[in-house]
Amino acid sequence: MESIAFIVNPIAGGKSKRLFPKHVAAAFSQTHYHTQIVYTQQAGDAEQMAKTFAAQGFGKIVAVGGDGTVNEVARGLIDTPAALGIVPYGSGNGLARHLKVPVLMPRKALSFIANAQVCAIDYCTLNGAPFFCTAGVGFDALVGNKFANDTQRGLTTYIKHVVDNIATYRPEKYRLVIDGKAIERTAFLITFANASQWGNNGYIAPNANISDGWMDVVIINEFAAYKLPSMVTKLFTRQLPSEPEVETFRCKHVVVECAKKGYAHYDGEPTTQGNYLEVKIFPQRLNVLTI
Repeated sequence: MESIAFIVNPIAGGKSKRLFPKHVAAAFSQTHYHTQIVYTQQAGDAEQMAKTFAAQGFGKIVAVGGDGTVNEVARGLIDTPAALGIVPYGSGNGLARHLKVPVLMPRKALSFIANAQVCAIDYCTLNGAPFFCTAGVGFDALVGNKFANDTQRGLTTYIKHVVDNIATYRPEKYRLVIDGKAIERTAFLITFANASQWGNNGYIAPNANISDGWMDVVIINEFAAYKLPSMVTKLFTRQLPSEPEVETFRCKHVVVECAKKGYAHYDGEPTTQGNYLEVKIFPQRLNVLTI
């Protein structure tokens, strides 16, 4: 029998997982799969659990939670034969959406996992920290930090922090060396995209390909306030690159020198950053379940 492990973050998304074992039993009772469910208790548990299951020969290891849980499980599966599956319970669910996993529908996500195909994808690192969807600096990193420290979750809370901070935020100066070519920008934000979206179908890099060995570096330069509605609309309709203030560079390696220390994020997880960032891509190093 093929074995599937489910690594559950019980508090992800503020949603109850009480019925999750019943959903798993119903989805796999008539299949050839053996299933095992474990629950995390603290940060770092999911990565270690994933490594253990991979070493035990589990073929599919499923992250049940938000982007942070997915990131941890994926870290544990880099360069192993095991494939990452996702049952999304988070606020953004960026990687899950890119992989076409049904979002906020656990039963459909489980059916998806039972029938999905395995493919290899790239991953990137931000100052050595692996990420699989997007990372970045600037306004979205500031908002991500405030969101992470809020007791309320969901898209509404994220939008609240955007509205609260957009009027007072000032673009920063950056020097970037993109595959050896240096440029300087005063940017509202910079995103390093392995996948196409931040989450919630906000397509910051609509042409990004998660398996092509390239990352998309998206720079949103300083822009007039009246342009904001148009840019937000285009973010959700895959048309953001048409804005003149938006630049996209495809590369394998980028170094960013920041005028000021501040916040960064990777896969939705906030972190602080110094004056120097290095981002690299590692092609075809993680197996995932997708259609």
